[in-house]
Amino acid sequence: MDKKSFDYWHGIKRSEIDWCPVIDGEKCVGCGICATTCGRGVYKFDYQKRKSKVVNPNNCMVACQTCANLCPMNAISFTKEGETTREKAQEIVKKFGVSEKARKELEEKKDSLNIKGGDTK
Repeated sequence: MDKKSFDYWHGIKRSEIDWCPVIDGEKCVGCGICATTCGRGVYKFDYQKRKSKVVNPNNCMVACQTCANLCPMNAISFTKEGETTREKAQEIVKKFGVSEKARKELEEKKDSLNIKGGDTK
């Protein structure tokens, strides 16, 4: 896995964005779903302690929460108390002007993203 490919998100240095999973060790039962499901190498599994660990937090795709959605014990979070993940993700989009950056990216990728001649399926 090429770590460099995860260094930026929409032109923003990934290390500047506060989005990474936190595991509540008290809730975690060591099933490993997070470690085996994440395709970005965010997790490793500690076989001695039988727990997943976040080892590459900046590899986490901003606003992705697949691991938290799949965790049967709700042991993974991305937000502080009282904040929803949706609110946090939208705050990041606003703070870094991602909507405008995405519009520019759409223009740059017009040939590959354009729906041609009624191909709407």
